[in-house]
Amino acid sequence: MLVDEYGTRHLRTRIFTTEDGRFLWHRTHPAGTTATATGAVVSSRNTAPATIDGNTATYTAPGAKSLARMVWPPAPVIFPLAPAMSAVGHALSDINGHTGPLDTAGPPPALARLTRWLRAGGEEEGPARLHRLCTDRMGPTRLNTLAEWCRAAAPGTTGDVLLHGEPSLGLTVPAPDGRHAVLLTGETLSRGRPEHDAGWLLGELAEMADVAARHLPGDSTAAPFTTMAAAFLTARGHTPDNTLLRRSATLRRMAHLLDFAGNVGWSEGVTAYADTLAALVDDDGRTVLAPLEPNTGRI
Repeated sequence: MLVDEYGTRHLRTRIFTTEDGRFLWHRTHPAGTTATATGAVVSSRNTAPATIDGNTATYTAPGAKSLARMVWPPAPVIFPLAPAMSAVGHALSDINGHTGPLDTAGPPPALARLTRWLRAGGEEEGPARLHRLCTDRMGPTRLNTLAEWCRAAAPGTTGDVLLHGEPSLGLTVPAPDGRHAVLLTGETLSRGRPEHDAGWLLGELAEMADVAARHLPGDSTAAPFTTMAAAFLTARGHTPDNTLLRRSATLRRMAHLLDFAGNVGWSEGVTAYADTLAALVDDDGRTVLAPLEPNTGRI
């Protein structure tokens, strides 16, 4: 039975119940699959592996709502958030530590899309308009710096590992009681430095904490995201290069702005967001995770 359906013209998600009380997640890319055909099988209780059929990836998960839909906009959550984020941290450790044969050699798809956009803009109206705005507000030099960060994160070094590619709260599915969660894994499997996966997720949390602190009422609206970051980092463990970590988090925020322009449209906040990104590039991403610092002490 269908229990939920949502998405954009680029991605549709449909969620069904199963006879054993679990849920089937179907993620369809109407314009063609972005799924990575790979022989890598990650053995982990913290991941839900994809079954790819054409342009649809199917997962079996313990819940019908992603963590993103539970925490944004900020609202009371019916279970502790730390266990779910710990599961994500362990999932990325399991993926990055995969030692089996790999037949994927490309960079994370999001970095490839971002690189193309930074170089040439886009044919669709939203991304093309955003490129013109960012060229004006941020300047070509900063855009070139972001493109260099994308290239530096691409595979080709001795530190390459298997990557999830685009870990996010939207791909994190907790059980209804919150005691466990899985990270939907398979559509964006790729290779590169492990800092990419960790930075990509932390960038999302930092953005949520930043927006909550700036624009939503209450002094504690950002607190859940700092708590989530702390639980994630404790489970994820040490990340060797903090510079790469912070650059990845900055690229995540740039990619989110690009996704917004392509999938949602335009708003008055886009210009201010571009100015924020310009400042993050200028300080080499050193402040990108500052919204998460009060409770973690580890970023």
